[in-house]
Amino acid sequence: MIFRRFGLALLLVTVLPIAACGSPVSGRAIPAPLAAPGSAPPVLPAPPDSVVPKVKEPLDPAKFVADPCSSLTAARQAEFNVTSSRINEHDFGSSCIWNVGSGRTSLGVSYATKVPTGLGNIYALRDAGWWDGGYFEPTEVDGYPGVYVALVDYRASGDCKLVVGVNDSLFFESSVVTPPSNDSCLGAKNVAEAILQTIKEGA
Repeated sequence: MIFRRFGLALLLVTVLPIAACGSPVSGRAIPAPLAAPGSAPPVLPAPPDSVVPKVKEPLDPAKFVADPCSSLTAARQAEFNVTSSRINEHDFGSSCIWNVGSGRTSLGVSYATKVPTGLGNIYALRDAGWWDGGYFEPTEVDGYPGVYVALVDYRASGDCKLVVGVNDSLFFESSVVTPPSNDSCLGAKNVAEAILQTIKEGA
């Protein structure tokens, strides 16, 4: 389901192992949300309103910010074959990482509660050239503005990040690390859609 739109079986094949927080890892570890090792994007003044897409139906995800691992319902976790989860603290707010199957694929959500300008900061960083070495690709997820974005482009090796605005001052990041044979960006979008549905139902 993570990598197919209509609930077909999840394809899990060979992949570099993913470690728990603080554990040694061979291969590629999960990158810090929206950050390069040892650094974090600055919070910049937002660009003009005409540049940044507005959230037409704002949501209040406060209960999920407080408990990020509840951002996927039990039913969705079963559908995605989640086997374990853990809270992962970072500089911008609260986050959760879910392991899928044997742990060779992971899903993540991060709420950027310490970035008061929301998606405006993502666009301001674009204007400052922050994403020039990676990617910045605007999209829409279930009617909500989003951007595929990262400092370094690891998509070909199975790592994709997608930020989605839930209101004009808050976004969450949906991330997927998976084998290169899977479509990690489709996975990130499907996870983001599931998270939005959870927020809509639980807000």
